[in-house]
Amino acid sequence: MNDKKDPNLKHYFQPVDFEEFAESMQAHCSLDGSQTLTLWEQGESEDKAEYYIAEAYDPSTKIIKLKPTGKLVTKITGSPKVGKLVLIKVPIEQKIHYFTTGVLRFHASTLSYSFEVQQEVYKSQQRGNFRLNASPVIPIQFKIDEQVFDALDLSIGGTSFLINDYEVVRFAKGKIFKECTLRFDRKNYFIPLSIIAAHLPGPEENGKPSRKIKVGISFKDLPRKTEDELYIKISTEARGEEMKKKFDSIVAKKKEDT
Repeated sequence: MNDKKDPNLKHYFQPVDFEEFAESMQAHCSLDGSQTLTLWEQGESEDKAEYYIAEAYDPSTKIIKLKPTGKLVTKITGSPKVGKLVLIKVPIEQKIHYFTTGVLRFHASTLSYSFEVQQEVYKSQQRGNFRLNASPVIPIQFKIDEQVFDALDLSIGGTSFLINDYEVVRFAKGKIFKECTLRFDRKNYFIPLSIIAAHLPGPEENGKPSRKIKVGISFKDLPRKTEDELYIKISTEARGEEMKKKFDSIVAKKKEDT
């Protein structure tokens, strides 16, 4: 896939080389009071994520030395995620995070952990702007003013859906709706305030202009817990989508070579 044709990958969720990651990780570990790393299994809810302090990173082995911040039982007996392939988020700067996948290990003699990076590292930027497209595999619904719409996409900052052209007045730009509901990843999320942010032409139908209007919604006053959980879930789905695209590209190339 050509990155230049994919603005989401180019600007918001792009692979980085291990030299850049190593430099950032070593700087992160050297700072006092640096933010914790978030670790979770794909598909897990936020309340099952675990948080660790990065103490050191060895670029030759790609191993991060971790100190747990969770409950005492986790510190003593080991996390239930030990030995599993898990995802990790490393905050580096404001709105910039690294994501990668690897195996978590527990060292009983020192009551410490380590994470071995085993796959590519990705950098996520401008988290409020990254949009995950809806699909049959990733359904997204949005309930606004007691009506449920099939959403087109989703970010932490908002969503969008199609309306009929005669509904424009009802969903006028700048209009505020209270107590909406987002349905994503088999879970409902309460959205306190939603603002109609934009009107765009809908997709053409059989080469003719559509009578549908794309409505852009901006979320406001999201609770921090909701924002963080959506971030983890959207990023996880995005990671899966990128891995699928890469796999499909490899398969297609192999078919061309045969």
